[in-house]
Amino acid sequence: MTGGRNRRTWLVAIGVVAALIAAAVIAVVAVSGGSESDGSHSRDDSTLAVPAEPQLLVVGDSYAEGIGAEDPAADNWARLAADRLAELGWQTRIDAAGGTGWTNGAGGPNTYGERLARAAQNDFVPNVLVLQGGANDYQSSPDVVGDAVASSIEQARRQWPGIEVVVFSSSVPFGLTDRAVPLSTAIADAAESAGVPDINPVAEQWMTADTAADYTAGDGTHLTTAGYAYVADRFVADFSALFGLDR
Repeated sequence: MTGGRNRRTWLVAIGVVAALIAAAVIAVVAVSGGSESDGSHSRDDSTLAVPAEPQLLVVGDSYAEGIGAEDPAADNWARLAADRLAELGWQTRIDAAGGTGWTNGAGGPNTYGERLARAAQNDFVPNVLVLQGGANDYQSSPDVVGDAVASSIEQARRQWPGIEVVVFSSSVPFGLTDRAVPLSTAIADAAESAGVPDINPVAEQWMTADTAADYTAGDGTHLTTAGYAYVADRFVADFSALFGLDR
């Protein structure tokens, strides 16, 4: 009797272990999004989802206008980047207005929140949004700027449900990078809290003393044609990495 009872106990234990293993396998498959055998694919956490038909809206400041370049309309970073992404099937709409800031509207209704509200009235419906800028907020405290970044991201998500948002902090010339550090940090922190990636030229030290002469326009605030081309290259590299376009 004792031997039979021990055998039944052993079989029950084996059954419990088998059930636990099966449950663990099911959980792993569920988290990974399925297996290759059923035609589904897991999503790499390091990349954002690429829409079937990418519709990119870039909302930027005077850098997206190309102020300081020889031919601003053609040589701004946004146009150069859009031309590169077009080769991969991306359609891009550029909405540029000098003086735009997260909190500063250059004396008019041109904060990013106000710009986004107007963009929602257009016939172009984006599924990816790049919000570029921050240099025009130098008179605002980092905390206030951070709150405005969070608010703008939330607004974009309300206007275009499911949209992927990328923040692109200011690409100021080398001589202005120290002043830009507190703001770029606040922008990056707000983006991270909202679960949004931040392409941060200041933190990545895109501008250096070695490139200052070639990349800084005569006004000391904007970029040259070479500077915008360089920023476009760096942006496309970081943006492509975010969406896995370089794989």
